[in-house]
Amino acid sequence: MEHFELYGKHVILTPMMEHHIEPLYAASLPSEIWEWSATKILSYEEAISYVKEGILAREQELHHPFVVIDRTDDSVVGSTSLRNIHFHNQSLEIGATWYHPDKWRTAINTECKYLLLQHAFEKWQMKRVEFRTDECNKRSRSAITRLGALEEGILRMEKKLQDGRIRNTVVYSILEHEWPSVKRNLEAFLER
Repeated sequence: MEHFELYGKHVILTPMMEHHIEPLYAASLPSEIWEWSATKILSYEEAISYVKEGILAREQELHHPFVVIDRTDDSVVGSTSLRNIHFHNQSLEIGATWYHPDKWRTAINTECKYLLLQHAFEKWQMKRVEFRTDECNKRSRSAITRLGALEEGILRMEKKLQDGRIRNTVVYSILEHEWPSVKRNLEAFLER
């Protein structure tokens, strides 16, 4: 899969590489990041696995994991991915997104999603972009709704988590014909 970076005013999304292990681990230390996450980085060894699995998934053309860099100080503040990429069906998922809590409720997430959606719809000509989150994750559900994604339904008992809990997964999507309106709204938000 091609390597590419996405540049915004607030963030750079750069392909995940092994040299990102230490800065990603440092950004992942606050435990509240992982409360509702299916994948967790709770140790340095898990950070190594997280990055190596991301690189392998990109090599297998399954996912395109990015490291999120805050342009104000060039620090690594989290990660996000284009996942479950199906060029034939013209669909993909944006997911595996997490940020250091200092970046919650900032323009970081909005701009990351804007750049990923723009790439999906305008460069790759996708018809559908999907988002998934834990039914219990109110913060994530609110953020996805604010983007302009529509809730499609709940997949009951869809995923077993590391702690043994089986989560219900809420599915959202944005369709190709909805993108122009979503784009305008996100641009207006980012201009504030």
